[in-house]
Formats: sequence, C-alpha cells, structure tokens
Amino acid sequence: MSGLMPATQVIVNSAELEEALARIQDGSWVAFDTEFLRERTYYPQLCLVQIATSQGSFCVDALQVTDLGPLNEFLALPSRSKVVHAARQDLEALSRLGTTAVLPLFDTQIAAALAGYPEQVSYAWIVEECCGVVLDKSQTRTDWTQRPLSPEQISYALADVEYLGPLREHLSRALEPDAKLAWLLEEGERMADSVSLNLDPQLAWRRLRGITSLAPAAAAKARALATWREQQAQSLNCPRGWLLKDEVLLLLAARSPTNSEELARIDGLGPATIRRHGNAVLELLGGPLASDSDETLLNWRLSASGQTLLTGLQAQVKARAIEVQVAPTLVASRKDLEALIFDDAPARLLTGWRAQLVGTALAERVSAIPLSERRIPAPARG
Repeated sequence: MSGLMPATQVIVNSAELEEALARIQDGSWVAFDTEFLRERTYYPQLCLVQIATSQGSFCVDALQVTDLGPLNEFLALPSRSKVVHAARQDLEALSRLGTTAVLPLFDTQIAAALAGYPEQVSYAWIVEECCGVVLDKSQTRTDWTQRPLSPEQISYALADVEYLGPLREHLSRALEPDAKLAWLLEEGERMADSVSLNLDPQLAWRRLRGITSLAPAAAAKARALATWREQQAQSLNCPRGWLLKDEVLLLLAARSPTNSEELARIDGLGPATIRRHGNAVLELLGGPLASDSDETLLNWRLSASGQTLLTGLQAQVKARAIEVQVAPTLVASRKDLEALIFDDAPARLLTGWRAQLVGTALAERVSAIPLSERRIPAPARG
C-alpha cells in the first residue's frame, strides 16, 4: 500500500475512516465494492466496504464503524467518478446506511457490454480478459460477519476493488472512439435512480417466472399472493422464500384451495407455514382481486402476428447491436420487446441512447400494426 494510505488494511473506527478519506480527497475517481449477508434477511446486512484509488486500497469494517457519514459524503462528490462492477446490489447495501448519491457511476460490467463483450460478465472474467490476472475465488462463499477477518478474506476483498481502476482505463479507451462513455453515464444514472431497498409490493408479481403461463384468474391470484408475500418479507425482514417459495405460490394460485385440508395437499407447503400464514393465504385466494392496467400483461398473449413481429424486432435489435458492437440484450431484452408489442414499453427503450439507436424505429414499426392484431386473450384454462 502507498504511504499515503492508512497503516492498516481494515478500518475499524470513525477516526481511522476520516484519516483515510482525508488522504485520498484529491483523486478523480474512487472504486468501491461491498460484502454483505442476505441469506437470512430481506434487507442486506452490510459487513464490509472496500475502497480503492490510484493511491492504494483499504477496507471499512461496517460492523464496527457505526457512522459511515464521512464515507457517504466522500462518495457523493460529483467531481469524483465512482467505479464499481455490477453495482445494483452494492448500491442497495449502501443505501441501507444512507448512501444515495453516487454519480457519476462507471459500472465496469455495463461498460464491458457496451464495448462488445458479453452482457453481465463477472468481475473475475473481465479482470482476466483485460488485465491478465486470475483472481483467487476461494472466499466466494465465506462468512463476512465473522471477526476477526482472516488474511485470506481481506486479500480477497481488496482484490475486488484493486483492478477496477485499470478496468476503467482500459474500457474507457474502448468506449471513447464511439462516444459510448455518454451511454455508460446514462446507464449509471438510470441504475442509481432505480435502486430501492423496498420493491413496490404491487409490482412483486413481475419477478415470478411462470405467472404468464397461468390462466387469467389464477394469474390474478398469484399477483395478490406475491403482493402479500413482499409486504410480509419487508415487515419481518426475512427472505421471500421463507414465507412462500415461488413454485408453491404459483401452485396455490393455480389450485386455489379453500380450506386448511386442501392447503395441506399443496406440495411444498409445510405445516408450520400453514399454521402461521394459512388463514391469510386462504383469505387472499377467496377474496376480491385488484384490477388495473397491469392485468393486461396477464390477460393477453401474443397473436401469431405478434409473434412474427417479435421475431422481426429481435433481428432488428441484433443487427443494430452488431453494427455498434454492443451486446444485443443490453439494447433490448425479449421482455422489453414483448412489452413494446403490448403497448407497455419500458421507458429505457424509448429514451436516451437506446431510442436513438433503435428504440424509436422499433416503436414506429410496432405502431403500424393495430394492437388488436398483435395480441389475443389468454386461454381460460384452470
């Protein structure tokens, strides 16, 4: 470590934190990463924050440093670029302690996708690809709440930030000729704006794989169960799966049991869950269901014409992505394109660089076909 950095690799009190931050105030960029625990909670328990600049790196023990206010202020400075890989979960973990302003954000995973690498590459993969370094993965499943941290844990944690600076330099050179750095900053702004510890319970159903394969009535029940589960998980600070696993939730919605005996015949629904939550589940399944525009996505399917249109849109996106050397799924996913066909396109597709690249053209192509020809009612099966 540089002589400008703290003598210890792990900062354990507020005085050490303030001293360390004072020594790196002049840098134009700072890299950060977090280690947190979430296996037994809804909200992430922040355990460690790793910081790196051109002057060196250090860890902040978030279990011992109770006031991270100085770090929040340091990361909020807009003149300093924040470098991170796959930032969303790190931003969620930091927001739990008040860190909300981290712009401008340079996410090396997104930068890699914009530079023509596959979308969502791992940190270890891109470090090996761009820096020629093979990272030690032995601590991937380690317990970050244990104290004291072992030398192996500290080394692993620091390695997660020490190559972000070189990656920033390498990927910036790749993006600058095509003016894609502006695209990257736009993506960072969008990610920072979307980060929230609390998923809106009313939108929780969108995370359920398989819900659109249910009949409309069953899908509406699955949506109600997903809303209830999200509310309970947030209130109890426990994982969603501890309340109802996804496959059990979908099975409940499909079979719609009306009493405790029928509940007991649902595969994967144990006696303890029935005892704690059975009445609430039965009440939801038997009660009135909310109705709003979101149900469009549950009550309709693509028609044959809509399917043909989807194939054409995917080809159009791929062609434009190849032209500008960007991962196609970063431009628009299948889910994005299906939503566009249903007249429910995500804002990101019709604004910013995506709109200029292909989004506006896609929307014009879709609007040329009446909505009634793009979709058909979902089959009313049980």
